[in-house]
Amino acid sequence: MAFELPSLSYDYNELEPHIDARTMEIHHSKHHNGYTNNLNNAIADTPLADLSIEEILNGLDLNNKAVRNNGGGFYNHCLYWEIMSPNGGGSPEGVLLDAIDNEFGSFENFKTEFSKAAATQFGSGWCWLVKENDGSLKITKTENGVNPVCFNQTA
Repeated sequence: MAFELPSLSYDYNELEPHIDARTMEIHHSKHHNGYTNNLNNAIADTPLADLSIEEILNGLDLNNKAVRNNGGGFYNHCLYWEIMSPNGGGSPEGVLLDAIDNEFGSFENFKTEFSKAAATQFGSGWCWLVKENDGSLKITKTENGVNPVCFNQTA
């Protein structure tokens, strides 16, 4: 299975003023495209070539830097584009809000904790809200292309 750069459901300029069009274009057409091509090259002619990205990451040997960095970069950016939208933002609702309130006391407390964790991420990396196997929520950080899927967590 060859991975493909996903199309965005919005134009590069639609997230302005938060993210400018040029940054979006570079991040999507250069960075994410590079992860996609490099991932395909790293898994070509290996048993990984027939797996989904989640299957690759769930069973990943973290010492395999080419697959770790490019597979993680591919997955992380796919999620990144999906969770942003020109009409996004605001408070979650329903089960997610209940879980956040239960774990962090309030959505405002969660935002404070999440922002603090993200701001203290050293170098390139990501900040995540993950669901643990016991159902609890946790804020975690990963470096570079690593993500919670590599540790069988749900982001």
